[in-house]
Amino acid sequence: MSEQLIMAVDVGNTNTVVGIFDNTDDLNIQEHWRTVTIRERTSDELGIFLRGFLHSSSIEARQIKGFIYSSVVPPFNPIVERMAQDYFYCEPIRIVNDMPLPIEIVYPRIYEIGADRIVNAVAAHQMFSGDLIVVDMGTATTFCLIKDGKYFGGSIAPGLKLSMEALTRNTAQLPTIEFKKPECGVIADSTIHAMQSGFFFGWTGLLREIMNEIEKEYPGNYKRIATGGLSALIKKERPELFHVVDPLLTLKGLKIIYQHQWRKK
Repeated sequence: MSEQLIMAVDVGNTNTVVGIFDNTDDLNIQEHWRTVTIRERTSDELGIFLRGFLHSSSIEARQIKGFIYSSVVPPFNPIVERMAQDYFYCEPIRIVNDMPLPIEIVYPRIYEIGADRIVNAVAAHQMFSGDLIVVDMGTATTFCLIKDGKYFGGSIAPGLKLSMEALTRNTAQLPTIEFKKPECGVIADSTIHAMQSGFFFGWTGLLREIMNEIEKEYPGNYKRIATGGLSALIKKERPELFHVVDPLLTLKGLKIIYQHQWRKK
């Protein structure tokens, strides 16, 4: 493995994903890990935790020569930045919506765009040609439109797992369930199957309807790209919904932006 490695960190509301890549234009992620986002962590706890990830893959901290991160948890940002400086001796690059990017953003309120949506849009734009709809099934379900090489914005719906947890948490008799297509079909023969039916057919319907409406309002020949959450399972059961599912799309976007910033220096 190269002695010139870059660490990419995507801080989400639920999970934090960490990736290691070479300082080249190659989009292959060398290693990646996922952990729960714990807002109460100190920079020391986070640094020791990430060094443990590296140690498990025989990577030394001294090999990390660059650090880039995106975050939708602003109070956590100073912790990440202090950790990068103290434990990896790097000045971190944080994704902000007014930084130079390899995509044109025409969304009128650019300061409102989440860092994760920017990174996903950059990754999809660089990796795939033509008009794109990018769906990220995380704590929220986000839809982003890229048309004529420009980022236009999109839609935000509740997250699937969040909705499932809210239903069981706020009802006295409904159990926790696994998200899956029920064998009985849409008309259920038990409470568990009824809940699975509602979530599976309801959520695939939500995804289909929003993407269809985007294509109706902004006509084009779209490629639908999905990442995060249960997108791979949904594609398996409903292959027509997405053309591509890439669970590492966000990390690849961070790598692309890092290389873009590095070339501008």
